[in-house]
Amino acid sequence: MATKPSASLTVCVTGSESTGKTTLAQALAAAYDAPCVPEVARAYLSGKTAYTQDDVLAIAREQLNKEQAALADAPPLLVCDTDLLVIRIWWEVKYGTLHPWLRDRLAELTPRCYLLTNPEVPWQPDPLRESSGDRADLHERYRRALETDRFPYVELCGDEQQRLRQACAQIERWQSLS
Repeated sequence: MATKPSASLTVCVTGSESTGKTTLAQALAAAYDAPCVPEVARAYLSGKTAYTQDDVLAIAREQLNKEQAALADAPPLLVCDTDLLVIRIWWEVKYGTLHPWLRDRLAELTPRCYLLTNPEVPWQPDPLRESSGDRADLHERYRRALETDRFPYVELCGDEQQRLRQACAQIERWQSLS
């Protein structure tokens, strides 16, 4: 088991579809006995055959609400299986210019660090996934967004266990800086 961080830290797992974000987020939460904010989109879209901009905004609102509720308990570490960055990239790819509400919420995000999952792992088909052919392009969008917005991040490569070890080592480094 990893050591518990001594100060509050929000770590968001991000990246293109089918890159192991949920698996990693759950493993980190278990390793640190930390709360994990789940990806809202999966539950929201289950059973739907189509979605609209209003649906994406509802997902964004609920994702943010769940994150804020978890932060209200002031955990030493909060793990997020995606956050508004994923919704931002999704919106830009699907609809273009960001909705003003989403743009404003992104500007107000609490401090956080990101673990960017590399798309080198095999694609796993899923009825909710849309981007099997452009994961590398999406990955570059995530990298550019993180660099432009100046969020601390590290890219994780390798298999599931290698990524978990890299993520834990990075969390320890981030924690030592606070």
